[in-house]
Amino acid sequence: MSMRLIPYVFIWVSWNTMLAVIPVVAAYYIHRMMEEPGKSRLTKLYIILLGLVWLGFLPNTCYLLTEWRHFLHTVGYSQLFARWEYDAGAALKLGVYTLFFLCFSGVGVLTFTLAVRPIAAMARERGAALWVWGLPFFLLMAIGVYLGLVLRFNSWDLFLKPAVVWGAALALIYHPVLNLFILGFAAFLWIVYLAMDIWVDGFVVRWRAWLG
Repeated sequence: MSMRLIPYVFIWVSWNTMLAVIPVVAAYYIHRMMEEPGKSRLTKLYIILLGLVWLGFLPNTCYLLTEWRHFLHTVGYSQLFARWEYDAGAALKLGVYTLFFLCFSGVGVLTFTLAVRPIAAMARERGAALWVWGLPFFLLMAIGVYLGLVLRFNSWDLFLKPAVVWGAALALIYHPVLNLFILGFAAFLWIVYLAMDIWVDGFVVRWRAWLG
């Protein structure tokens, strides 16, 4: 990686990570305020606003899983796959790039899971099982990633120009093949969440046992 690119990469990673952390924080405060007895109207308004922020920014977590396209572009452009066997420098770069994108996509998976878990817990408490709301929810997330990745909408566009965003989403009904890819990505997100939800539960149990 060129030294001239390091500041740009740092800004790019920091910005995308911050966008992915926002729904995690929003979900935490939503869950916390929902547990308060005798909520005031102002508290209820805060919950609604935080819910909109949570839903609007949540696709940014899933979006990090698509950053592997930059990995493929970089590796293909520099021909690292073709050079790594006889070029130690190319092998090192390939290893660094692979580790970097594994960690970056791992941040996306973790923030996605941590942002959904508090809301899912509240849904379970109210009798809404995951298999009931899972399909529309993960499908909505997949559509959000499509809108950001392909049509280049940002989370705040959902609030600044909602008619344009919803119009682009509704236009998907004219693209059945594209819908199959989006549905497949939604199923992938569902599987990833289920796996990570189990992992987080196990981590919490082990952490508490370690603390004694």
